[in-house]
Amino acid sequence: MKKIVGVIAIGVMLSVSAMALDLPANHIVDAAWLKSNLGDKNLVVVDVRKKGYAKGHVKGAVHWKGNDFRESRYYSKITKKGIPGYIGAPLTVERTLKKSGVNKDSVIVFYSGGTKAKDFRDAALAMYTVEYYGFDKAALLDGGFAGWKKAGGDIATKKTKVKKGNYKITKFNQGVIATGEDVDEAVWTGSYQTVDTNGKQESTKNTKKGSHWYGTAHDPRRAKEGHLPGAKAMHIKVLATKKDGVYYVGDKAHIMAAYKKAGIDATKPVIWYCNTGHLAAGGWFVQKYVIGMKDGDNRVYAGSMADYTRWPKRKLNKK
Repeated sequence: MKKIVGVIAIGVMLSVSAMALDLPANHIVDAAWLKSNLGDKNLVVVDVRKKGYAKGHVKGAVHWKGNDFRESRYYSKITKKGIPGYIGAPLTVERTLKKSGVNKDSVIVFYSGGTKAKDFRDAALAMYTVEYYGFDKAALLDGGFAGWKKAGGDIATKKTKVKKGNYKITKFNQGVIATGEDVDEAVWTGSYQTVDTNGKQESTKNTKKGSHWYGTAHDPRRAKEGHLPGAKAMHIKVLATKKDGVYYVGDKAHIMAAYKKAGIDATKPVIWYCNTGHLAAGGWFVQKYVIGMKDGDNRVYAGSMADYTRWPKRKLNKK
């Protein structure tokens, strides 16, 4: 009798294991993986593109808009607008997860466009947000929607209807986020290297050649121009590779070559920033899932320069 019970127990364990969705260690899935798991009841696919969902999306995918998981702050009575780009409030993100059908056993696959080198930042940003709120079973679809189409994946045009999920935020992962105080410490002591993921270019419109970081000059979301003292400059687009018109996340050798060119030490703790944290999430993603750096040593400055340039008595460099 005991032998029979044992056999049954083993059979149940194997059955449960067979039904489980296993993510690759690097949390990057390809079109083949998504095709083979698309019908799984625990899989939630999220399209984070700004445009295009109604014209065609991965079959079964739901759509997240920016304000579904981000928020604006520093509201101005004059402009009647806030500064965009901060992590959404717990209430906002939990509501978004629930309406997307996410439960505690769910696995989320985020995808972006895949037609531009920087597109993976959109999926990375969504992953960064849910990881901050304790959800760590998420992955990025390599190549995005462009890669999915090229692989012959199923496409739908009607809005996906899903059963409401029950996921609840019960913990916060502070190790993925940097505050303004953390940035102060990094600048003052060098405990973290800082990387401006806007990158650097030879000239920007309406500024003198070579005098500003790319993307910062006259950006209305910033209170002033410049970059953090000592910051390295590397646009996240250099971390992607292109094949047959589709952009994919670069492998470790490609990432390390890009780091070397930018003067970034892959072994040293890093705070990624840009204007609002959008591009910076792409740096965080490759550092964690391609390079393998643990949380706490690898952070995104939420709000980035839209936030820091509003801190009084903080000096910025312009060259």
